Amino acid sequence: LLLATLAYNVGPYRLLGSGKIPKSTLIRKLEAGDRNIYREYIAFCNYKGKRHAMLLKRRKAEFALLYVP
Repeated sequence: LLLATLAYNVGPYRLLGSGKIPKSTLIRKLEAGDRNIYREYIAFCNYKGKRHAMLLKRRKAEFALLYVP
């Protein structure tokens, strides 16, 4: 559910990659079996190239609510 929420917000191609867009670090870590993805998840808090505090707060809340270890 956590990845579905993120894909809905940022677009599936930003996560999974497509054509010239590479896979995100978050997906590569999960595929390698590493479940420590907090830092990569909250990295998706930029809008038009700038970091936004409200998006960061939202990503932290989503992670706390939806992450299942």
